[in-house]
Amino acid sequence: MMPTAVLLATGCAVCRAQALTRDDVLSIRDGRFYLDGEPFAEISFNKFDLFWQIHDQLVAGNAIDAANPLVQAQDKALRNLREMGFRSIRIFALPWGPSGPASYADAERRKSLYAALDRTVELCERHGIGIIWSLGAGNFTDTRLEDGKWVFGEEQQRELIADPASRGRRLLYEYIDETVDRYKGRKAVLMWEISNEVTLSADIGDADRIYNGERMPTLLEVARFFQDVAGRIKAVDPLRLVSSGGSNMRESQWHLYHERNWQKDTFEQQLWCFDLLYSRSAVDVMDIHSYPNHLPGFAIMGEDGRETWLDTAGYMDMAAHVGKPLMIGELGVLPVPRTERTVWDVTPDYFETMEDAAAAGPWVSRTLDSVVEAGVQLTYWWAYQSDRPMDQEPGSRWYIDRDLTPELMALFIDANQHLKAKLGVAATQ
Repeated sequence: MMPTAVLLATGCAVCRAQALTRDDVLSIRDGRFYLDGEPFAEISFNKFDLFWQIHDQLVAGNAIDAANPLVQAQDKALRNLREMGFRSIRIFALPWGPSGPASYADAERRKSLYAALDRTVELCERHGIGIIWSLGAGNFTDTRLEDGKWVFGEEQQRELIADPASRGRRLLYEYIDETVDRYKGRKAVLMWEISNEVTLSADIGDADRIYNGERMPTLLEVARFFQDVAGRIKAVDPLRLVSSGGSNMRESQWHLYHERNWQKDTFEQQLWCFDLLYSRSAVDVMDIHSYPNHLPGFAIMGEDGRETWLDTAGYMDMAAHVGKPLMIGELGVLPVPRTERTVWDVTPDYFETMEDAAAAGPWVSRTLDSVVEAGVQLTYWWAYQSDRPMDQEPGSRWYIDRDLTPELMALFIDANQHLKAKLGVAATQ
Protein backbone atom coordinates (compact mmCIF):
# COMPACT_ATOMS: atom_id res chain seq x y z
CA MET A 1 0.00 0.00 0.00
CA MET A 2 1.20 3.52 -0.83
CA PRO A 3 2.15 5.50 2.32
CA THR A 4 -0.46 8.06 3.39
CA ALA A 5 1.94 10.98 2.98
CA VAL A 6 2.70 9.95 -0.59
CA LEU A 7 -0.98 9.51 -1.34
CA LEU A 8 -1.71 13.00 -0.09
CA ALA A 9 1.12 14.46 -2.14
CA THR A 10 0.35 12.66 -5.38
CA GLY A 11 -3.28 11.68 -5.08
CA CYS A 12 -4.73 14.21 -7.54
CA ALA A 13 -2.27 13.32 -10.30
CA VAL A 14 -2.78 9.61 -9.69
CA CYS A 15 -6.55 9.97 -9.84
CA ARG A 16 -6.34 11.92 -13.08
CA ALA A 17 -4.04 9.31 -14.61
CA GLN A 18 -6.30 6.45 -13.55
CA ALA A 19 -9.35 8.22 -14.91
CA LEU A 20 -7.95 8.64 -18.42
CA THR A 21 -8.66 6.10 -21.13
CA ARG A 22 -7.63 5.90 -24.76
CA ASP A 23 -10.86 7.71 -25.66
CA ASP A 24 -9.64 10.78 -23.76
CA VAL A 25 -6.58 11.26 -25.98
CA LEU A 26 -5.95 10.92 -29.69
CA SER A 27 -5.90 7.34 -30.90
CA ILE A 28 -5.83 5.59 -34.27
CA ARG A 29 -8.33 2.96 -35.39
CA ASP A 30 -8.18 1.56 -38.91
CA GLY A 31 -6.13 4.54 -40.06
CA ARG A 32 -8.51 7.12 -38.57
CA PHE A 33 -7.91 9.49 -35.68
CA TYR A 34 -10.36 9.14 -32.79
CA LEU A 35 -11.09 11.36 -29.78
CA ASP A 36 -13.79 10.89 -27.15
CA GLY A 37 -14.71 7.63 -28.85
CA GLU A 38 -15.59 9.35 -32.15
CA PRO A 39 -13.70 9.96 -35.41
CA PHE A 40 -11.73 13.20 -35.16
CA ALA A 41 -10.48 15.55 -37.85
CA GLU A 42 -9.50 19.20 -37.71
CA ILE A 43 -7.73 22.07 -39.41
CA SER A 44 -6.50 24.17 -36.51
CA PHE A 45 -3.45 26.23 -35.57
CA ASN A 46 -0.02 26.34 -34.09
CA LYS A 47 -0.04 28.63 -31.05
CA PHE A 48 3.72 28.56 -30.90
CA ASP A 49 4.23 31.34 -28.35
CA LEU A 50 1.62 30.21 -25.82
CA PHE A 51 4.09 28.63 -23.40
CA TRP A 52 6.94 30.95 -24.41
CA GLN A 53 5.07 34.08 -23.34
CA ILE A 54 4.14 32.61 -19.98
CA HIS A 55 7.66 31.31 -19.31
CA ASP A 56 9.23 34.64 -20.30
CA GLN A 57 7.02 36.41 -17.78
CA LEU A 58 8.26 34.16 -15.00
CA VAL A 59 11.88 34.65 -16.03
CA ALA A 60 11.32 38.41 -15.94
CA GLY A 61 10.09 38.07 -12.34
CA ASN A 62 6.41 38.66 -13.08
CA ALA A 63 3.54 36.69 -11.60
CA ILE A 64 1.66 34.57 -14.15
CA ASP A 65 -1.72 35.07 -12.54
CA ALA A 66 -4.93 36.32 -14.12
CA ALA A 67 -3.83 39.96 -13.77
CA ASN A 68 -0.82 39.51 -16.06
CA PRO A 69 -1.61 41.14 -19.47
CA LEU A 70 0.32 38.55 -21.46
CA VAL A 71 -1.40 35.69 -19.64
CA GLN A 72 -4.67 37.44 -20.43
CA ALA A 73 -3.69 37.59 -24.11
CA GLN A 74 -3.02 33.85 -24.21
CA ASP A 75 -6.27 33.14 -22.38
CA LYS A 76 -8.16 35.28 -24.89
CA ALA A 77 -6.54 33.49 -27.84
CA LEU A 78 -7.58 30.09 -26.51
CA ARG A 79 -11.09 31.31 -25.77
CA ASN A 80 -11.40 32.72 -29.29
CA LEU A 81 -10.21 29.49 -30.88
CA ARG A 82 -12.69 27.40 -28.91
CA GLU A 83 -15.54 29.77 -29.73
CA MET A 84 -14.70 29.36 -33.42
CA GLY A 85 -14.94 25.58 -33.15
CA PHE A 86 -11.28 24.53 -32.86
CA ARG A 87 -10.47 21.84 -30.31
CA SER A 88 -6.71 21.41 -30.50
CA ILE A 89 -3.48 23.32 -31.03
CA ARG A 90 0.21 22.50 -31.49
CA ILE A 91 2.63 24.23 -29.11
CA PHE A 92 6.35 24.42 -28.43
CA ALA A 93 6.57 23.39 -24.78
CA LEU A 94 10.25 24.10 -24.18
CA PRO A 95 11.97 27.52 -24.24
CA TRP A 96 13.42 28.49 -27.58
CA GLY A 97 16.87 27.39 -28.71
CA PRO A 98 19.73 26.67 -26.28
CA SER A 99 17.74 28.11 -23.37
CA GLY A 100 15.47 25.07 -23.62
CA PRO A 101 17.75 22.34 -22.25
CA ALA A 102 19.43 24.90 -20.00
CA SER A 103 16.08 25.63 -18.37
CA TYR A 104 15.81 21.95 -17.46
CA ALA A 105 19.43 21.20 -16.54
CA ASP A 106 19.48 23.84 -13.79
CA ALA A 107 17.39 22.86 -10.73
CA GLU A 108 16.26 26.42 -9.98
CA ARG A 109 15.37 27.25 -13.58
CA ARG A 110 13.50 23.96 -13.79
CA LYS A 111 11.00 25.28 -11.26
CA SER A 112 10.07 28.11 -13.63
CA LEU A 113 9.87 25.67 -16.53
CA TYR A 114 7.30 23.50 -14.79
CA ALA A 115 5.40 26.45 -13.31
CA ALA A 116 4.94 27.85 -16.82
CA LEU A 117 3.96 24.43 -18.21
CA ASP A 118 1.44 23.97 -15.40
CA ARG A 119 -0.12 27.33 -16.24
CA THR A 120 -0.17 26.51 -19.95
CA VAL A 121 -2.02 23.24 -19.35
CA GLU A 122 -4.47 24.95 -16.98
CA LEU A 123 -5.35 27.57 -19.60
CA CYS A 124 -5.91 24.92 -22.27
CA GLU A 125 -8.06 22.82 -19.95
CA ARG A 126 -10.15 25.87 -19.04
CA HIS A 127 -11.15 26.27 -22.67
CA GLY A 128 -11.35 22.61 -23.68
CA ILE A 129 -8.36 22.86 -25.99
CA GLY A 130 -6.17 19.78 -26.51
CA ILE A 131 -2.42 20.01 -27.07
CA ILE A 132 -0.06 18.48 -29.58
CA TRP A 133 2.93 18.85 -27.23
CA SER A 134 6.30 19.36 -28.91
CA LEU A 135 8.96 18.24 -26.45
CA GLY A 136 11.84 19.94 -28.29
CA ALA A 137 14.13 16.90 -28.10
CA GLY A 138 16.42 18.14 -30.86
CA ASN A 139 17.66 21.04 -28.73
CA PHE A 140 19.63 18.97 -26.21
CA THR A 141 23.06 19.85 -27.59
CA ASP A 142 25.88 22.15 -26.40
CA THR A 143 24.88 24.92 -28.81
CA ARG A 144 25.05 28.46 -27.40
CA LEU A 145 23.98 31.85 -28.71
CA GLU A 146 26.71 34.42 -28.08
CA ASP A 147 26.45 38.02 -29.34
CA GLY A 148 23.88 36.95 -31.90
CA LYS A 149 26.02 34.09 -33.25
CA TRP A 150 25.59 30.34 -32.89
CA VAL A 151 28.48 28.60 -31.16
CA PHE A 152 28.59 24.81 -31.39
CA GLY A 153 30.13 23.00 -28.45
CA GLU A 154 31.47 19.51 -27.93
CA GLU A 155 28.14 17.76 -28.50
CA GLN A 156 26.32 18.82 -31.64
CA GLN A 157 23.33 17.56 -33.62
CA ARG A 158 25.22 14.46 -34.75
CA GLU A 159 26.18 13.44 -31.22
CA LEU A 160 22.68 13.92 -29.80
CA ILE A 161 20.95 12.10 -32.63
CA ALA A 162 23.46 9.36 -33.42
CA ASP A 163 24.83 8.47 -29.97
CA PRO A 164 22.36 7.11 -27.38
CA ALA A 165 25.12 7.33 -24.74
CA SER A 166 25.84 11.04 -25.31
CA ARG A 167 25.52 13.46 -22.43
CA GLY A 168 22.77 15.35 -24.25
CA ARG A 169 20.77 12.18 -24.82
CA ARG A 170 20.99 11.26 -21.14
CA LEU A 171 19.71 14.71 -20.14
CA LEU A 172 16.98 14.44 -22.78
CA TYR A 173 15.80 11.12 -21.37
CA GLU A 174 15.75 12.54 -17.84
CA TYR A 175 13.65 15.45 -19.12
CA ILE A 176 11.27 13.14 -21.01
CA ASP A 177 10.84 10.82 -18.04
CA GLU A 178 9.98 13.67 -15.69
CA THR A 179 7.90 15.78 -18.07
CA VAL A 180 5.84 13.01 -19.64
CA ASP A 181 5.19 11.47 -16.23
CA ARG A 182 4.18 14.85 -14.77
CA TYR A 183 1.55 15.55 -17.44
CA LYS A 184 0.41 12.13 -18.65
CA GLY A 185 -2.58 12.38 -16.33
CA ARG A 186 -3.84 15.60 -17.93
CA LYS A 187 -6.56 15.27 -20.52
CA ALA A 188 -5.35 18.41 -22.32
CA VAL A 189 -2.35 16.46 -23.66
CA LEU A 190 -3.57 14.77 -26.85
CA MET A 191 -0.28 13.58 -28.33
CA TRP A 192 3.46 13.88 -27.65
CA GLU A 193 5.74 15.22 -30.36
CA ILE A 194 9.45 14.41 -30.33
CA SER A 195 10.87 17.66 -31.66
CA ASN A 196 10.67 20.21 -34.46
CA GLU A 197 12.04 19.59 -37.97
CA VAL A 198 14.95 17.33 -37.01
CA THR A 199 14.57 15.79 -40.48
CA LEU A 200 16.00 18.96 -42.03
CA SER A 201 19.32 18.31 -40.27
CA ALA A 202 19.87 15.06 -42.15
CA ASP A 203 22.77 14.81 -44.59
CA ILE A 204 23.31 18.52 -45.22
CA GLY A 205 26.69 20.23 -45.38
CA ASP A 206 30.01 19.22 -46.92
CA ALA A 207 31.33 15.75 -47.65
CA ASP A 208 31.67 15.18 -43.90
CA ARG A 209 28.13 16.40 -43.23
CA ILE A 210 29.33 19.56 -41.49
CA TYR A 211 26.98 22.48 -42.10
CA ASN A 212 27.97 26.01 -41.04
CA GLY A 213 30.39 24.50 -38.54
CA GLU A 214 27.99 21.96 -37.01
CA ARG A 215 28.19 18.18 -37.41
CA MET A 216 24.93 16.81 -38.83
CA PRO A 217 23.40 13.30 -38.77
CA THR A 218 22.37 10.97 -41.56
CA LEU A 219 18.76 10.17 -42.37
CA LEU A 220 19.23 6.67 -40.93
CA GLU A 221 20.52 8.16 -37.68
CA VAL A 222 17.46 10.42 -37.52
CA ALA A 223 15.23 7.35 -38.02
CA ARG A 224 16.95 5.55 -35.15
CA PHE A 225 16.67 8.67 -32.97
CA PHE A 226 12.92 8.82 -33.59
CA GLN A 227 12.61 5.14 -32.75
CA ASP A 228 14.62 5.47 -29.52
CA VAL A 229 12.90 8.64 -28.29
CA ALA A 230 9.40 7.44 -29.18
CA GLY A 231 10.13 4.25 -27.25
CA ARG A 232 11.28 6.25 -24.26
CA ILE A 233 8.11 8.37 -24.30
CA LYS A 234 5.87 5.30 -24.58
CA ALA A 235 7.67 3.57 -21.73
CA VAL A 236 6.44 6.42 -19.50
CA ASP A 237 3.08 6.99 -21.18
CA PRO A 238 1.84 3.97 -23.17
CA LEU A 239 -1.57 5.60 -23.63
CA ARG A 240 -0.69 8.35 -26.08
CA LEU A 241 0.40 8.54 -29.69
CA VAL A 242 3.82 9.95 -30.58
CA SER A 243 4.56 12.12 -33.62
CA SER A 244 7.99 13.16 -34.86
CA GLY A 245 7.56 16.88 -35.59
CA GLY A 246 9.57 16.23 -38.73
CA SER A 247 9.30 18.49 -41.74
CA ASN A 248 8.82 17.48 -45.35
CA MET A 249 11.94 15.97 -46.83
CA ARG A 250 14.37 18.18 -48.62
CA GLU A 251 13.66 17.82 -52.33
CA SER A 252 17.02 16.04 -52.77
CA GLN A 253 17.01 14.01 -49.55
CA TRP A 254 17.55 10.56 -51.03
CA HIS A 255 20.40 11.83 -53.19
CA LEU A 256 21.93 13.67 -50.23
CA TYR A 257 21.79 10.50 -48.15
CA HIS A 258 23.17 8.11 -50.76
CA GLU A 259 25.16 10.19 -53.21
CA ARG A 260 25.93 13.46 -51.38
CA ASN A 261 24.52 15.66 -54.15
CA TRP A 262 21.54 17.95 -54.66
CA GLN A 263 19.92 16.18 -57.61
CA LYS A 264 16.15 16.25 -57.23
CA ASP A 265 14.53 13.04 -56.00
CA THR A 266 11.76 11.20 -57.78
CA PHE A 267 8.48 10.46 -56.02
CA GLU A 268 9.67 6.92 -55.35
CA GLN A 269 12.94 8.13 -53.82
CA GLN A 270 11.09 10.55 -51.56
CA LEU A 271 8.85 7.65 -50.53
CA TRP A 272 11.94 5.60 -49.63
CA CYS A 273 12.93 8.39 -47.22
CA PHE A 274 9.54 8.40 -45.51
CA ASP A 275 9.55 4.61 -45.43
CA LEU A 276 12.94 4.65 -43.68
CA LEU A 277 11.67 7.07 -41.04
CA TYR A 278 8.19 5.74 -40.33
CA SER A 279 7.28 2.29 -41.68
CA ARG A 280 8.82 0.25 -38.88
CA SER A 281 8.99 2.98 -36.27
CA ALA A 282 7.37 3.45 -32.87
CA VAL A 283 6.31 6.87 -34.22
CA ASP A 284 2.58 6.61 -34.90
CA VAL A 285 1.94 9.17 -37.64
CA MET A 286 3.70 10.44 -40.75
CA ASP A 287 4.20 14.06 -39.81
CA ILE A 288 5.23 16.78 -42.27
CA HIS A 289 5.53 20.56 -42.39
CA SER A 290 4.45 22.15 -45.65
CA TYR A 291 4.95 25.72 -46.90
CA PRO A 292 4.16 25.68 -50.63
CA ASN A 293 3.67 29.48 -50.63
CA HIS A 294 3.40 30.65 -54.26
CA LEU A 295 4.22 27.24 -55.78
CA PRO A 296 1.95 24.22 -56.41
CA GLY A 297 4.04 22.06 -54.07
CA PHE A 298 7.67 20.98 -53.67
CA ALA A 299 9.78 20.48 -56.78
CA ILE A 300 10.88 16.89 -57.45
CA MET A 301 11.85 14.95 -60.58
CA GLY A 302 9.19 13.24 -62.63
CA GLU A 303 9.70 9.81 -64.15
CA ASP A 304 10.11 11.57 -67.52
CA GLY A 305 13.08 13.52 -66.21
CA ARG A 306 11.16 16.78 -65.99
CA GLU A 307 10.40 18.77 -62.86
CA THR A 308 7.08 18.02 -61.22
CA TRP A 309 5.37 18.90 -57.96
CA LEU A 310 4.93 16.92 -54.76
CA ASP A 311 1.70 18.28 -53.31
CA THR A 312 -0.64 17.44 -50.44
CA ALA A 313 -2.31 14.63 -52.38
CA GLY A 314 1.12 13.16 -53.06
CA TYR A 315 1.97 13.15 -49.36
CA MET A 316 -1.32 11.39 -48.67
CA ASP A 317 -0.33 8.70 -51.18
CA MET A 318 3.00 8.30 -49.38
CA ALA A 319 1.29 7.99 -46.01
CA ALA A 320 -0.92 5.26 -47.43
CA HIS A 321 2.20 3.39 -48.60
CA VAL A 322 3.85 3.84 -45.21
CA GLY A 323 0.68 2.65 -43.48
CA LYS A 324 0.29 5.54 -41.06
CA PRO A 325 -2.07 8.54 -41.11
CA LEU A 326 -0.70 11.86 -42.31
CA MET A 327 -0.57 14.87 -40.02
CA ILE A 328 0.58 18.27 -41.26
CA GLY A 329 2.10 19.75 -38.11
CA GLU A 330 2.77 23.04 -39.86
CA LEU A 331 0.97 24.34 -42.92
CA GLY A 332 1.35 27.86 -44.15
CA VAL A 333 1.50 30.32 -46.97
CA LEU A 334 3.76 33.18 -45.94
CA PRO A 335 3.78 36.82 -47.09
CA VAL A 336 6.78 37.97 -49.10
CA PRO A 337 8.00 41.58 -49.58
CA ARG A 338 7.96 42.89 -53.15
CA THR A 339 11.73 43.15 -53.06
CA GLU A 340 11.85 39.32 -53.29
CA ARG A 341 11.73 39.19 -57.09
CA THR A 342 12.12 35.38 -57.29
CA VAL A 343 8.54 35.20 -55.97
CA TRP A 344 6.93 38.29 -57.45
CA ASP A 345 8.30 37.80 -60.96
CA VAL A 346 6.70 34.35 -61.03
CA THR A 347 3.46 35.27 -59.22
CA PRO A 348 2.72 39.01 -59.57
CA ASP A 349 -0.59 38.54 -57.73
CA TYR A 350 1.09 37.35 -54.50
CA PHE A 351 0.73 39.22 -51.17
CA GLU A 352 2.91 41.08 -48.67
CA THR A 353 0.90 40.80 -45.45
CA MET A 354 -1.96 38.82 -43.96
CA GLU A 355 -3.60 42.17 -43.18
CA ASP A 356 -4.33 42.55 -46.90
CA ALA A 357 -7.17 40.02 -46.95
CA ALA A 358 -8.08 40.68 -50.59
CA ALA A 359 -4.59 39.69 -51.74
CA ALA A 360 -3.88 36.96 -49.19
CA GLY A 361 -7.31 35.32 -49.29
CA PRO A 362 -6.97 33.42 -52.59
CA TRP A 363 -3.60 31.97 -51.54
CA VAL A 364 -4.86 30.95 -48.11
CA SER A 365 -7.96 29.40 -49.70
CA ARG A 366 -5.89 27.47 -52.22
CA THR A 367 -3.71 26.02 -49.49
CA LEU A 368 -6.64 25.08 -47.25
CA ASP A 369 -8.52 23.57 -50.20
CA SER A 370 -5.59 21.26 -50.92
CA VAL A 371 -5.90 19.80 -47.41
CA VAL A 372 -9.65 19.34 -47.64
CA GLU A 373 -9.50 17.82 -51.13
CA ALA A 374 -6.78 15.37 -50.07
CA GLY A 375 -8.67 14.46 -46.88
CA VAL A 376 -5.81 15.12 -44.43
CA GLN A 377 -7.28 14.41 -40.99
CA LEU A 378 -5.09 16.71 -38.87
CA THR A 379 -3.50 19.98 -39.94
CA TYR A 380 -2.08 22.88 -37.90
CA TRP A 381 -1.67 26.23 -39.65
CA TRP A 382 1.33 28.44 -38.91
CA ALA A 383 0.12 30.27 -36.85
CA TYR A 384 -2.61 31.82 -34.68
CA GLN A 385 -1.67 35.13 -33.08
CA SER A 386 1.78 36.15 -31.88
CA ASP A 387 2.45 38.39 -28.92
CA ARG A 388 6.18 38.70 -29.55
CA PRO A 389 7.17 42.37 -29.98
CA MET A 390 9.17 41.42 -33.09
CA ASP A 391 5.96 40.30 -34.81
CA GLN A 392 3.90 43.44 -34.21
CA GLU A 393 5.02 45.67 -37.09
CA PRO A 394 1.84 46.69 -38.99
CA GLY A 395 1.91 45.78 -42.65
CA SER A 396 4.30 42.87 -42.24
CA ARG A 397 2.30 40.58 -39.98
CA TRP A 398 2.12 36.98 -41.11
CA TYR A 399 -0.14 35.31 -38.53
CA ILE A 400 -3.89 34.77 -38.38
CA ASP A 401 -5.98 36.45 -35.69
CA ARG A 402 -9.73 36.75 -35.26
CA ASP A 403 -9.56 40.48 -34.57
CA LEU A 404 -6.74 41.35 -36.99
CA THR A 405 -7.75 39.15 -39.94
CA PRO A 406 -11.46 38.30 -39.56
CA GLU A 407 -11.98 37.67 -43.29
CA LEU A 408 -9.20 35.10 -43.33
CA MET A 409 -10.43 33.47 -40.12
CA ALA A 410 -13.73 32.84 -41.88
CA LEU A 411 -11.84 30.76 -44.45
CA PHE A 412 -10.43 28.52 -41.70
CA ILE A 413 -13.81 28.04 -40.04
CA ASP A 414 -15.31 27.11 -43.40
CA ALA A 415 -12.45 24.76 -44.33
CA ASN A 416 -12.63 23.05 -40.95
CA GLN A 417 -16.35 22.44 -41.43
CA HIS A 418 -15.87 21.14 -44.97
CA LEU A 419 -13.14 18.74 -43.84
CA LYS A 420 -15.36 17.32 -41.11
CA ALA A 421 -18.23 16.89 -43.56
CA LYS A 422 -15.97 15.16 -46.08
CA LEU A 423 -14.62 12.72 -43.48
CA GLY A 424 -17.91 12.09 -41.69
CA VAL A 425 -16.89 13.80 -38.46
CA ALA A 426 -19.59 15.40 -36.30
CA ALA A 427 -19.79 19.14 -37.00
CA THR A 428 -20.20 19.84 -33.29
CA GLN A 429 -16.64 18.70 -32.61
